[in-house]
Amino acid sequence: MKNSSKIILRKLNLKKDISKKYQNWMNDPEVHKFTDQINKKHSLANIRNFVKEKNKSKNEFLYGIFLEKNNFKIHIGNIKLGPISFLHKTGVISYFIGDKELWGKGYTTLAIKEIIKVAKKMRLKKIQAGLFEMNIGSRKVLEKNNFKLEGKFRSALVYKSKRYNLFWFGKIL
Repeated sequence: MKNSSKIILRKLNLKKDISKKYQNWMNDPEVHKFTDQINKKHSLANIRNFVKEKNKSKNEFLYGIFLEKNNFKIHIGNIKLGPISFLHKTGVISYFIGDKELWGKGYTTLAIKEIIKVAKKMRLKKIQAGLFEMNIGSRKVLEKNNFKLEGKFRSALVYKSKRYNLFWFGKIL
């Protein structure tokens, strides 16, 4: 771990957290090259609607990832837990760090550690995450958090007009 700064997860505030900076992250093809958001255009209004929907949801929980430095909290990305099956006590996580200057500094690993705590408080027994086979950074942060590769779905995803495998990771809590 390269950084000792503290990571805090909290629900996003519609007034304070939905900013032009956040919109720029959502529209940055490099930030979202390995997500379903890559070809979408996001306005501040549709970002607000998405956050509002997740804040009301009973089985999807969206959190901002905030870096705490010198009593100052900076929004650097998001992590979502859900959808959750409360019947099976399982959930799926997805995440991104929007500020590219902070990539590779261990913040996603810390955010996943925090979302694991949230999942345990919800009494979930397992969480999962999927990723493009070439998304080495995401694979590393999952493995650092003791997720195990559980499946490979051949030719399940498209990136730059080519088909790639989807890797599915899981962690028993």
